[in-house]
Amino acid sequence: MAWNNEHVPVVRVQAKDNFSDPLIAMARSLKQSGNSDLAEMVLKDKARLKVNVPKAVDRIANDEVDGAQKLIKERQYHSKSGYVGHGNLWKSVVKHPSKDGMKSDIYANAESKEGYEYIQAFEYGLKNKNYPAHHVMHDSGMNLDVDKYSDEIIKKSIK
Repeated sequence: MAWNNEHVPVVRVQAKDNFSDPLIAMARSLKQSGNSDLAEMVLKDKARLKVNVPKAVDRIANDEVDGAQKLIKERQYHSKSGYVGHGNLWKSVVKHPSKDGMKSDIYANAESKEGYEYIQAFEYGLKNKNYPAHHVMHDSGMNLDVDKYSDEIIKKSIK
């Protein structure tokens, strides 16, 4: 694999706003049928969802950072070689949220002495050095519970 830093493993947590348009349409319909109070309640629920969904994305991203860091610690510092690292890799796992908060990319950015992202070698392995792949970002992303906060979001948003 050529080390061009284009293959840094990323876990993306993303929410889609598939609720605003239907709620606006519902509020419009309620208002047209003479239920202005209900229409206003629906629009307030939509506004709360617009605030709470990004909060949930952030919390899930925090969970992913923790999960990836734990796997790196487990897999890096418990090798047969007896390697004792300095924590550069696991400390470099951070979230990178979008401005609207609806998306967050989680990845490590510890660079090696050779100029490539160390997480690439750790994730995919190195054939020329008999360094096995550890797949920490893949495994942590697959174990992520994206529904963990959904009930809480709905309870906080729909009143």
